[in-house]
Amino acid sequence: MSIKKLFFTILLSYFYGLCHAQILDDSTKQVYGLKTTRYILEDDILNNRKTYYNPDSTLDGFHLFDRNLKSGWLYQDLGLIGTAVKPLYFQPNEDVSKQLGFTTYGFYAFDARKSKYYNTKSPYTNMYYAQSGGGMLNLDFTHSQNIKPQWNITFDVHRLTSAKQYGAPQTREERLVDSWAVLTTTNYESKDGKYAILGTYNHFNHAPVDQGGIRPLEDSLKFVEANELGNYKNFLARLGNAASRDWRNEFHIYQQYQLSNGFQVYHILDYQRRIDYYQDNTFKADTTAEGVNFYGMQMPKNPVLLKGIRDTLSLALRYRLIENKFGIKGIYRGFAYRLNLRYRLYNLNSDFNLDSTTHRRTGFKHEVLANAWANYFFPDSLKRAYAEFEIGTKGSFRLKVEYISPKLRAEFYQASTPPTLLDERLGSNNTFNWSMLYDKDLRNQLSTNLYASTSLNYKRFKFTPSGFYSLVSSYTYYDSSAHIQQTPDISAIFKSVSIFRAGLAIEYNWKKFLVRNQTYFAGTSRTDIIRMPTITNNTTIAYEFVYAKRLHINAGAEIYYRSAYYADNYMPLTRQFYLQNDKKAWGYPVVDVFANLKVSKVRVFLKFAHVNQGFPDRGYFVGSVYPGMRRTFFLGANWPLFD
Repeated sequence: MSIKKLFFTILLSYFYGLCHAQILDDSTKQVYGLKTTRYILEDDILNNRKTYYNPDSTLDGFHLFDRNLKSGWLYQDLGLIGTAVKPLYFQPNEDVSKQLGFTTYGFYAFDARKSKYYNTKSPYTNMYYAQSGGGMLNLDFTHSQNIKPQWNITFDVHRLTSAKQYGAPQTREERLVDSWAVLTTTNYESKDGKYAILGTYNHFNHAPVDQGGIRPLEDSLKFVEANELGNYKNFLARLGNAASRDWRNEFHIYQQYQLSNGFQVYHILDYQRRIDYYQDNTFKADTTAEGVNFYGMQMPKNPVLLKGIRDTLSLALRYRLIENKFGIKGIYRGFAYRLNLRYRLYNLNSDFNLDSTTHRRTGFKHEVLANAWANYFFPDSLKRAYAEFEIGTKGSFRLKVEYISPKLRAEFYQASTPPTLLDERLGSNNTFNWSMLYDKDLRNQLSTNLYASTSLNYKRFKFTPSGFYSLVSSYTYYDSSAHIQQTPDISAIFKSVSIFRAGLAIEYNWKKFLVRNQTYFAGTSRTDIIRMPTITNNTTIAYEFVYAKRLHINAGAEIYYRSAYYADNYMPLTRQFYLQNDKKAWGYPVVDVFANLKVSKVRVFLKFAHVNQGFPDRGYFVGSVYPGMRRTFFLGANWPLFD
């Protein structure tokens, strides 16, 4: 028996023992549990609809251990968990303030504004563990405890690693991604309920190796084909020795005080410090037979000129942000309202070794935004409508109007968002010069968006059709040379970009049998600059039953399909996805089989991902040079403790 099989056997036996012990506790003396452990969210408190939630203990979807999988695989990554990520379909910006622009790894960080603030009757500990035969580890440890009845402290630690699929790894589990995320929260409410404070410290340290995609073994070939992907480890990476790091520390404090019935004042403080690194130690060495390096730069053939080029490429960014938001809120004649002012102070320092000068400072910049929000609940309390408007400097604004009811949801959203700091400053005037001195005059991107969905029930069927439409001017994108571009502004209305997406979800339940299908049809008026699959389909087939009156089992299969399209490539230097016209990705179904098991409060899952590898092909690509995950076995467990 191999060491890995022995490890899995011991682990399963261990969790069986835990489950058995938990059953005895539950049947004899345990008092505390999921119902005595609850948490609140900042948004609910801010919007005066304070709601308590209990930790999730359902089996349905428990095997979806990654945020991308939980979304229905609606994000494009680089083939493995922990790699750079972008939305599969267009998403309008929700924040109209000036942003840094590095977002590809924040997908794996905690969001301080969505923290869970607990109130526990007893100490609550939640342990989650998932591991794959391919070298992935996903570990989450949460501990929450009330210090006093009105005061709670919670610690949450998340650990994520994954291993290389290609690039000639020396060991089976040579690291591709090494990531830590730590979240510490505390919340306090006075006995009379007039004063409340929520505080969060958020740390993120994400260190991926940048491989640049898979490379053929022969220099005469440009791409690896899907029918050649039998053993990924036989292939090399396009970047020989490059790596990134996304390092963040963030403090977030929310506090409010009730001056009178229906009237409150509140304050939100955010402090963020970020350091982003990129280094390629084989910058000059990683070139094609034509002498073009990975970044699109032509290396000189003259040995004297070639010797003058640096061997390494490095970029270091240091960003700091202090943001204060002061506001009033309350209820007046059935309307909940909120008014606030937001003041932001930020700066960016950079070191880039290809610049003519080695250090670049933006100095401190400031920004002021004003916001108004109103919400109305209809008399039946099941329907509500709200509107929100925010305006900032240099023409930035957003307007959102939404109606929500049990059967219908409709939304209008318009936003004018400024270019990011990195869009403006990190770029290239031509293919021979990348620089942090680059300062292109970019316009605000304006998008007008419409969304609607409804829900219909017929016997054992549930139908949920939806539609999304966007009209975008000054659309910002990165061309096939990885350089930033913009479409015409609002004055050229007939040159604006149209994007639409229609969806249909169908769910069928019969006794213990479930079939769920979600299909999206998408299109755009500018297929030359917006790349997305025309058809996206996710199907889940599951059967749930109880064995020996104790063991709950939810087992089935999931099928993911994306129609073939020119999926964007990725530039690690700028951390941006950019257009490519060389090779289509997907056009291939991926089948996962799973089994979720639960005894008392302990849950375990077994999952075999990409079980159909070899049929209809030996693999698939999520980008022109990024292969998807090969056939991999996963094991995961969740064990909550309440004393």
